[in-house]
Amino acid sequence: MKKSSMNKKIVFVIAVIVFVSLIAFSSYSIFKSGASNGASVSTAKFQFTLNNSNELNQNIVLKDTITPNDYSNDLVVPGVNGQFDLVFDLSNVEVSVNFIINFDTTNIPNNLKLYTNSSYTTPVTSINNTFNIGDSTSKTITIYWKWDYLTDAESNANDNLYMNQEISLPTSITVSQIVGGGN
Repeated sequence: MKKSSMNKKIVFVIAVIVFVSLIAFSSYSIFKSGASNGASVSTAKFQFTLNNSNELNQNIVLKDTITPNDYSNDLVVPGVNGQFDLVFDLSNVEVSVNFIINFDTTNIPNNLKLYTNSSYTTPVTSINNTFNIGDSTSKTITIYWKWDYLTDAESNANDNLYMNQEISLPTSITVSQIVGGGN
């Protein structure tokens, strides 16, 4: 009786091994035939550059962007203003994209503001812009900044926090494809 029970167990184990081997071989064959059928997939280019760099998080050093003035041409001090360009190269982008530019203003003086116009009337902390297929592949956005010279106690105290420091503006870009956009 024991031999018969042992034979049944051996036959069962052999059957399980054969079954598992067949499934494994069948799966491998399907994968192998699928992988070798020569299919190709085309993808669109999506290489976006900012100021000739692939790095979309940049620090803008404000002293390098000062416009000539009566206060200082090489130090960022109250009363000074400047401007800088964000130059986007979209020549290697083949889809419509939306990009959001964010300026981190947490570590700049309270009365240093960013603007989208040279008359300093349209303040900005972020910009939402679009590139559509067929648009020019180069896009330049000019940002103006101005550190107002104020004489109240609160402004003076805040201005003093930045004395003898290099003031830079962390800038980050988020790029996303416009779903269903373009050709």
